[in-house]
Amino acid sequence: MFKNLAALVNFALIANTLTLTAATPTRWDNTAAAGISLAQGNSDNLSYNLRLLSLYEHNNIEAKIGVDWNYAENNDTKNIDSFRAFSEYRYLLSDHAYLGTNTSYLIDDITDIDYRIDLGVVAGYYLLKNKDQKLSFEAGPGYVWQDQANVTDNYMTLRFALRYEQQLAAQTKLSFTTTFTPAVNDFSDHLLSAEAGIDTAINNNWAIRTAIRYQYDSTPAPNRQSSDTLLTLGLRYTLGSEDTDHTSGEKSSSPAESGAISGPEAIQDGWTSTAALTLSMADGNSDNLNTSASYDAAHRSDTGEFFFTSAYNYAEADNTASADSVVTRTQFNKLLTRDTYLGIGLGFLRDDIADIDYRVTPAITLGHYFIKKDHMTLSLEAGPGFTFEKVNSTTDNYFSIVGGEKFIWEINKRISLKQSLTGHFNPSNTDDFNIAAEIALDTDNNKHLAWRIAASCSYDKTPASNNDKDDNTHPSGNPVKF
Repeated sequence: MFKNLAALVNFALIANTLTLTAATPTRWDNTAAAGISLAQGNSDNLSYNLRLLSLYEHNNIEAKIGVDWNYAENNDTKNIDSFRAFSEYRYLLSDHAYLGTNTSYLIDDITDIDYRIDLGVVAGYYLLKNKDQKLSFEAGPGYVWQDQANVTDNYMTLRFALRYEQQLAAQTKLSFTTTFTPAVNDFSDHLLSAEAGIDTAINNNWAIRTAIRYQYDSTPAPNRQSSDTLLTLGLRYTLGSEDTDHTSGEKSSSPAESGAISGPEAIQDGWTSTAALTLSMADGNSDNLNTSASYDAAHRSDTGEFFFTSAYNYAEADNTASADSVVTRTQFNKLLTRDTYLGIGLGFLRDDIADIDYRVTPAITLGHYFIKKDHMTLSLEAGPGFTFEKVNSTTDNYFSIVGGEKFIWEINKRISLKQSLTGHFNPSNTDDFNIAAEIALDTDNNKHLAWRIAASCSYDKTPASNNDKDDNTHPSGNPVKF
């Protein structure tokens, strides 16, 4: 029964898509949005979200087809795993009145929903409809098939939905949807969902998407909560979207075009600054929070260089922190020749999960640029330093040897790669050392905004008791350049 219904739903989605595409193939607006973060070692945490959406609007037909998937785990324990597919079809009877159908398919392992299929027909009306805002209300009968906590059920429902869209600015759009679906024979058995999102366009294809979703199930599975909240932040990309003026045959331009990329900026004289942020949150049956923030600044001149980097990572599941660290590094290089420099640096680390209350590492290094071009630099440095630390409630300080490597590559006008490797070694104890490596790939969307894929790895030969030696994090986010 379930397989047949699932096949019927998939067939309906595909059939509607093919029908509309054959009629006017350039009217579909296809987008994808994604976000991901990963930590391994003392902090084992993974979360990602994916959303695909196709919108169609032409003459008296409006349609929507989409899927989204949200997943998170902490210390190999899954705490978010939901998949949803949905479609909507509207036929406008006038400028404001319409008839429509809707279909949705939901799987949620955390709330014990093996499947839930909703089918329905609605009559609706646009209370507001102009170029800047839309407000519609719809209602109609439907039917639900579901398997929750190994209990199958099917029943007739009513559907009430309110939708609102507002073009806040040329590049920013707000959307809000709320749906109330009660059982016909028992209104106390109902599902309430609400979702709000803000999309900020970067250019014709890219946008930043922030969304929050709330769902309330009046009859949850045993030992499950009724309410769930999910907050996501990610980057949206338009896949083959066409916004064509069919009278002239020319594509319309986006207001975001004013932010066109002017050229490489990772290696240049003067100041450059970059900030990045990632965030995802779930509350209810899935209690999960992942966030990371970073800031980098650099100043280069003919006589010297200044570098500052900082990063903060935090994650928790079920109110238990699984990542909580702060890292900062500051360094000034005095150029002795074009390629050789004398550097003074200071590093700071706090990592609650690894039981590092603090680790402060001042150092003096002698360095050399083996490659120093407009689009690529490679430098190595080494020198004496000192380490002050408190690990696992034990304070210590000792003389150390510091070594470092830094590589920057302007691959082209839009893509840049940054990589660094730093090590601190205790010469009186060869087993006492730590190494940190970082790499980031930035793809510029315009002059000030980029999409970043990054990874950082650290290895501590003598970690605190009961802690792992290595830690790995893999965040992705949206750097903003100043």
